Amino acid sequence: MRSPLRRLLPVLLGAAVVLTGVAPATAQPGATGAGGVPTVSYADVLPHLQAFQQIADHNGGNRAHGTPGFKQSLDYVKARLDLAGFRTTVQKFQHDGKDGFNLIADWPGGDESRTLFLGAHLDSVPEGPGLNDNGSGSAALLTTALTVARKKLPTDRHLRFAWWGAEESGLVGSRHYVGGLTPVQRDQIEVYLNFDMTATPKPQFFIVIDTGTPATPLFQKYFKDRGKDTFEVGAGGGSDHTAFHEKGVRTGGFMTPLDDCYHKACDTLANLDPEVETMSTNAMITAVWGLAQDPAGVGDPYYPKDGNSGYQVEHYDVKIDYDPAKPEALTGDTTVTAVAQRDLDLFHLDLNGFTVDSTTVDGAQAGNRREAEHELVITPKQRIRKGSKFKVRVRYSGKHGTEGWNPIQGGGFSASGEPHSAASWYPANDHPSDKATFSLTATVPEGWTAVGNGKPGQTSKADGRSTFHWHEDQPMATYLSTVAVDKFTMRTSTLKDGKPAIYAWGSGTTPEPASEALMQPMLDYFSSLYGPYPFSSTGGIIVNASGLGALETQSRPTYSGGMWDASMAHELTHQWFGNAVSVADWRNACLNECVAQYANQLWEEHNGADLDKGFYRGVVEENRNKPEFWNVPLFDPGPGKELDPALYHKGSVMMHALRRTVGDQAFFGLLKRWIRENNGGNATWLQFEALAQQVSGKDLRGFFDAWAHGKVIPAEKYLYPNGK
Repeated sequence: MRSPLRRLLPVLLGAAVVLTGVAPATAQPGATGAGGVPTVSYADVLPHLQAFQQIADHNGGNRAHGTPGFKQSLDYVKARLDLAGFRTTVQKFQHDGKDGFNLIADWPGGDESRTLFLGAHLDSVPEGPGLNDNGSGSAALLTTALTVARKKLPTDRHLRFAWWGAEESGLVGSRHYVGGLTPVQRDQIEVYLNFDMTATPKPQFFIVIDTGTPATPLFQKYFKDRGKDTFEVGAGGGSDHTAFHEKGVRTGGFMTPLDDCYHKACDTLANLDPEVETMSTNAMITAVWGLAQDPAGVGDPYYPKDGNSGYQVEHYDVKIDYDPAKPEALTGDTTVTAVAQRDLDLFHLDLNGFTVDSTTVDGAQAGNRREAEHELVITPKQRIRKGSKFKVRVRYSGKHGTEGWNPIQGGGFSASGEPHSAASWYPANDHPSDKATFSLTATVPEGWTAVGNGKPGQTSKADGRSTFHWHEDQPMATYLSTVAVDKFTMRTSTLKDGKPAIYAWGSGTTPEPASEALMQPMLDYFSSLYGPYPFSSTGGIIVNASGLGALETQSRPTYSGGMWDASMAHELTHQWFGNAVSVADWRNACLNECVAQYANQLWEEHNGADLDKGFYRGVVEENRNKPEFWNVPLFDPGPGKELDPALYHKGSVMMHALRRTVGDQAFFGLLKRWIRENNGGNATWLQFEALAQQVSGKDLRGFFDAWAHGKVIPAEKYLYPNGK
């Protein structure tokens, strides 16, 4: 690792979490871990490390650029890769009057237009043998490559490995390689993963980059499952991933922090932590096994099997036929219009329950099979080329899924649930990162009504049955889609901008004109805070469903029992925070719930409440000595905790503390700008933190570390930034 990273050292040491009590490596050579992923022991890695040490010992104590020690290190790695069946290439370059070399190794097979690229620099500094920096990363990478060969890993993506020269001279080797690629060749690299210094004694692990690459959640989960914390940093830095990032290639990877022997003669084999090097190597192997083949999901850290990254949906056309007298006999016919993000020989949809009766792609019969709990695997007759628009039609019938399926009084149902509900009634790319427009056609017995998102179309009647049409013309995350079937009382009014407000009052509920009358003033108020209302209709679906609560189903929230001021303020705010701007993955749910819960208080303030003296002080002081109130981080709370009460209660208090810290002008400017810049898309909490700092002009790292990332009550200066 080149020396400019020293500038980051105070930040890294201050922010990361020291890992102690690392369990001894117990895996045997060639053992197999969870999910069929092989594991290795230190005995597999050690011979390569010993070879690098011996080479340095025989060449003046280093393996630096332009020296015999570097060339012998490269020859050692190349010989083992050649013997294992890799296709190797040595790339020569010049720097500082000396010959430099990169070693590239391709594993035969896989789609080269979708290359998974892993690399580590092989050179040391002249001052020492560089066993941690970066003999450790090079040896771990070599062990990973040899494990691929030993297991004869079948791949969908093409696998490429690289050992870079002259990294310590300023990323010279990697920049030479990337600079020689054509735009098409660069585009073929789906992700580049870099590994630099992987065996620091008593280390702090951190992820190099967190911009939504599928590798990031794999590394996070790997370390978290072993009780190790991670610290996410950006795409810049002092190692070879920077060369790829500069040219627009997505990057990732990990490293351990600097050690006391960094760039010194004492960076020898004795400087390495065997247990950490073993863990690092197995983390690399886990990533390769997780990414080399087409995954079923998009790689969400909490729900990795949800969705599919091979395509982006443009539109869902969902047709269902349902009779409340036969509650386990829904018939569906859904057409999904999508654009391939890569060449597709197969792809996955999410669908819970049902019997799949037929599948077609662009009108031609396509194969299908079911996998695991909710995977519907579609195999088209012909490969779908990257960039092509295609239509997949699925006909299905039988018993629906259970997640988000809510029976309601009177025999109907409401399909509404977070984070899952869509796959319980139609096949979907069921992840919030893939938003699409939506059409619903629902046929029910006469006397019943089906209500969905967006605006209604024509209703028709035939043979004792009624067919309802709904269309949402703004992109929508799948969990925000809904259908409710009940004997509704329908009420419609028109807002002052001409948009319809449509209310469906279900069996056992009583229409509330006073609640409906709140819609216009609430929209006026929240639009003044967040910007224009983002959708073409509004209203509510009010049902009697035990345990449902309320959900921000797009354009028309779903409420259980009635519409009350607080729930209306919350669900309306979600139309901006959660619907117009959706989470990139479920670690970021605070973007939805922290803001929406604070909206309850904003509405109270609008009606005269003093939030400082009432809400804020009351909640803080009531919970000051209750660790359970503070012990869930608001960003990345953990799988199954994305809707933890902390995001509502602690989260709303944090939003008020942020407002007190930056002032009203910056705080509400932040909310408006967030919506304006991200409307229609997806975003992360870390982006929100960065924008808050930019808008306010303040260093908020300590504030967010305490409130959003911390697990204890924040320090007094963050609780009461302007004094009590």
